[in-house]
Amino acid sequence: MLLIDGRILGGDAFFHYLGSYSPADGRWKGEMLNLEHTPAKGENPVFGGLEVGIGVSRSCTEDSGELEGIALAGKRSLRLAASLKLMRRA
Repeated sequence: MLLIDGRILGGDAFFHYLGSYSPADGRWKGEMLNLEHTPAKGENPVFGGLEVGIGVSRSCTEDSGELEGIALAGKRSLRLAASLKLMRRA
């Protein structure tokens, strides 16, 4: 995941996501859209090939951050959590 200048970018072998975020007072919040770019044949993708919106928020510092989010896919929802660490300054 890349967070730069208010943009969220990332992906893997089957999905890519993009969105935006805003930091303020040691917290950040944002939203991103998860899109399937390659069909996951023989796999069981978490979002089942659907375009999924994900809302995220949590704490941040200059070098790290915590992320919590909820992805809504049809009638299903999935909670996400991650620890983010600065690997390299832009």
